[in-house]
Amino acid sequence: MKKYFFLLLCTVIFTAIANETIFTDNFKRSQWRTPNTQNWANVADNTLILDDDKLYIRYAGGEHPFGAKYSFSLENIEDGEFKLGFYVYIAGNKVSQYFSEKLTHKGEFTLELPESVRNIGIIIQGKGKYRNAKLIRIVDPAYKLTADPIYQMTSEEPQPVTFILYHNEKEIPNADIQKNGLDAVHPPSGATTSAYIVKADTAAFDAAAKNIKLTKPVSVLYLGDSLTHFDLGFNHVDKFDYFLNKHNPGKAELWNYACGGDDIQRIVQRLNNNGTGRWKNRYQDIWSRSYDWAFILLGHNDTKASSAKNYTEPVITPAQQLKSYEILIAKLKEKDIKRIILVSSTSSNFDLCRANAEKNKRVHNRFGDPKHQENFNTVLQELAQKHSLEYLDVYTPMKALPDKADLLNPRDGVHLTPAGHDFIALETLKYLEKTQ
Repeated sequence: MKKYFFLLLCTVIFTAIANETIFTDNFKRSQWRTPNTQNWANVADNTLILDDDKLYIRYAGGEHPFGAKYSFSLENIEDGEFKLGFYVYIAGNKVSQYFSEKLTHKGEFTLELPESVRNIGIIIQGKGKYRNAKLIRIVDPAYKLTADPIYQMTSEEPQPVTFILYHNEKEIPNADIQKNGLDAVHPPSGATTSAYIVKADTAAFDAAAKNIKLTKPVSVLYLGDSLTHFDLGFNHVDKFDYFLNKHNPGKAELWNYACGGDDIQRIVQRLNNNGTGRWKNRYQDIWSRSYDWAFILLGHNDTKASSAKNYTEPVITPAQQLKSYEILIAKLKEKDIKRIILVSSTSSNFDLCRANAEKNKRVHNRFGDPKHQENFNTVLQELAQKHSLEYLDVYTPMKALPDKADLLNPRDGVHLTPAGHDFIALETLKYLEKTQ
């Protein structure tokens, strides 16, 4: 069941380190600009140079939970005063602002989030020359906080949710847990979690799931990118897990190792212990158990195309895709995973992807080109046929939907909305219903 899975997943990132580094910025290129403009700050010799007192912002997207503690620090090599701050983007496009007192030379500012948010912005204000910027999340990995149950989709009265704190895998009774609706935090350690209750008509999900009969327990591995990594707790994997176990109680365990930003080459690097960046340790315990099934859902990072080449070829060419998938498939077979399902790329809102790209005046990548996506899916089908694997096509039915745009993030045209996660979960249930 997912309640134990989510406990592990929330802590995979943090194991063996006291704090999670969200990013470090050595200012090799400018990622700072005045808010809501294309006015980028100057960088030179690993230094951010601000010649005015305007606000300059860098964004840290992803999910930022209620109660999480963030610390932003950097060094000013000049004598001037400056401020650090956070923009917190709340539902309904509202923005809350938090600023430090005036600082000199080395500065640090810490914020504890008053609610769960999808995006935060890091602010620098003040003339100066800045180096060694760092954003960290303060968390003690010895503590783990979980919710039981973590996800429910129901048209009836949901089950009550209980929050449980563990220290070194041992449950702590009467723990200091603060709640904000279905979000919770243990302030001393920074451990956080959330539960999700969706009130909806479940008829279509139940109709497919009730015909899936698991004759024995199955352990299911998910590999993928941000479409499977983000929205943890209520994404398509969580929805699929909920209905699979609803009609096969206790018979399925799902383990989601998807990682935002990944393409097939990065997955192979992770499997070879060469992960980098914020989630470099994500696969560290991936083989601490065996799996019966594996779903691999990729495509958007693989098929993005650079303006420097006039978008003519994807960053992962079909030949590179084929080579890397061969390595991954061999690894999964070596681990004796009997059922390997290659999932097509999802369709995109390419009109929006193209419009976003046209606004960018610097060299950039454009996502969602149907030509590159369909070539990517063709390679998957060839691999499935060659290795006697399964191919789950979500691209074709998604592309045909008249309301497809409702399934995709209205800002980027690629990431999934709740309706998009519903669609992928339902397509997965229907696929298992037909192929069991």
